[in-house]
Amino acid sequence: MFLRFSIFVIIPLLAFTGCRTTSTMNLGNRPISSSEVQDMVRTHHTRIHSMKGEGRISVETPDMAQSGSFSLTLQKPDSVLITLQGPFGIKVGSALVTRTGFLFYNSLENKLISGSSSTENLNRILHIQAGFDDLVNLFAGGLFFNEDLRSPDETRVEDDQWIFIYSSSNASRRYWIDPATMSIQKVQFLDGNGKLTLEQTFSRFEDVQGISMPYSIRITQPKSRQMFSLQYSDILVNVEPLPFTWTIPPNVDRIRW
Repeated sequence: MFLRFSIFVIIPLLAFTGCRTTSTMNLGNRPISSSEVQDMVRTHHTRIHSMKGEGRISVETPDMAQSGSFSLTLQKPDSVLITLQGPFGIKVGSALVTRTGFLFYNSLENKLISGSSSTENLNRILHIQAGFDDLVNLFAGGLFFNEDLRSPDETRVEDDQWIFIYSSSNASRRYWIDPATMSIQKVQFLDGNGKLTLEQTFSRFEDVQGISMPYSIRITQPKSRQMFSLQYSDILVNVEPLPFTWTIPPNVDRIRW
């Protein structure tokens, strides 16, 4: 159903003077391979089994700009629950997403919308262009996409961060990784002409039970002029049990996508 949301690895930073670009990655006094970096980033995520969070959510599109408070419950590998509130604590809606389907209850209109958890439907609900697994990874702090679990086509070291670049005939992806925490700081999607189509940024990292968690997550889609952001005020990880229920009125108007 809806959302579930690493060791805070303290590692010596690369030694740099000023702004420097190179393709050689070093961890402390030894070279490190891209596969080792990916393993460490994935290990960070595998330590997160469940997550609870709350804070502020903002969504901007060409047609509207809205913000409010939210609470999120995430259980890996298959459940996410988000509850949204507007001004004065008025409940706006709740969305429960699983790997196979979703339920979204619009409290203001008393409508219950259901459907498959396809990329298209998730974009209609949350204004995020992502599949279910990518959505779970996003809320948990960013991870390599499955198609990029290989050696990058290019690596760089810029301003104390490692950059992995994956290219195809018509697109590319770039990951910025902090070697001190082995956390992804930014992911960029570019089209065949090198234009940015989507960007994910993760910032305001704090240690939560030995796991480095981003308290600020932002997704921008320049072509569609959409922006989605979460600003957490509180995060808990690996807390059980997690409730995934809410009350739906019997007279609700049911809609299927």
